[in-house]
Amino acid sequence: MTATSASAPISADAAVKRMMAGALQADELDLSIGEPDQPMAQRLVQAAAASLNAGRTGYTPKLGLDELRDAVARDIRESTGYAPDAADVVITAGGTEAVSVALRAACAHGDLIVIPDPAWPNYRVVAEHHGLRVMTYVQGTSGDGFFDIDAIGLALTAGARLVIVNSPSNPVGTVASRAALDRVVRLVREHRALILSDEAYESVVFAGGRAVSPLEMGADLTFSARTFSKTYSMTGMRVGSLVSPVAFREAVAAIHGTTSGCAPITGQIVALAALSETLGDSEHLAAAYSRRHEAARAILGRWMPIDSVEHFGGFYAWLDTSSTGRSGEVLVSEIRAEGVVVTDGRVFSPTADSALRIALTAPDAILLPALERIAAVLDQ
Repeated sequence: MTATSASAPISADAAVKRMMAGALQADELDLSIGEPDQPMAQRLVQAAAASLNAGRTGYTPKLGLDELRDAVARDIRESTGYAPDAADVVITAGGTEAVSVALRAACAHGDLIVIPDPAWPNYRVVAEHHGLRVMTYVQGTSGDGFFDIDAIGLALTAGARLVIVNSPSNPVGTVASRAALDRVVRLVREHRALILSDEAYESVVFAGGRAVSPLEMGADLTFSARTFSKTYSMTGMRVGSLVSPVAFREAVAAIHGTTSGCAPITGQIVALAALSETLGDSEHLAAAYSRRHEAARAILGRWMPIDSVEHFGGFYAWLDTSSTGRSGEVLVSEIRAEGVVVTDGRVFSPTADSALRIALTAPDAILLPALERIAAVLDQ
């Protein structure tokens, strides 16, 4: 396989506009956005209320509350074995800012980066806005086949500055093995390049535990972007973290400081409360989405060419709908006519014109009937 240029197909901004197009109607079932349906835990609600009642509504230090940076560093150590200095942890306004800051710190205008295909559309959006060029590698299967090593090698040989890794993948859900990550880290190191590891779903692994991070074997060349949004159902709190190679400490601090000033104080206090107790939040979340993924496979199995969900993670089901003879755009419209909103595959890849992404972010009473409606449309 070969890497492909960013110059083709739809622009990144157009992809995002397609995903957000059309106001949701009151009676529609929304399976288009990765918004957890489970409420934020009561202990976290109480932490937010207590901070507000105490009048903590001002700025924090630009890089985040010291105690939260320490807690994130401990969590990284416990989950990866790598022990970052808290000075290399920056608390960001969500994982989205973490990705943007990392790309700005690592790359100069005109630099080449390598992203998975299909992928979260913000990678292309940020690249376009920062004047970066993009090549892609095909997002592979779970396990050792996660990376298209030939395409990544081709891009690195062409001078790529950075490779983006997203495990578990949004939108596909595949999860990289340790061997796959070790191989790509060695390849990136050979070319003196960098890795940006987007770890938004690292705690949502259906087999249990947490996803392997390239920090484990390549911390000196890895930016790790994480978020509290998914695991703790706190998307609106806008809190994430960025762990950077030591050499980029000053650049990351300067860029973050002029991008968001600081992450919201209430969100930071809630994030600290989330990390202060181990109450099985991630295990509960992974079990819930594993069960929903199994339900989706039972109903939509013909369009989900996987043998088992065990080696998957994240919030989504990715459907190959090419056998219907209809484009993703047409199917999105037909499915919406049945009262269900899903996402066209071309939001995530300019070539995925016969694919759909379904967010499994709804309780069973809503999700299962919605999946049945989708199946009925695909069967037509």
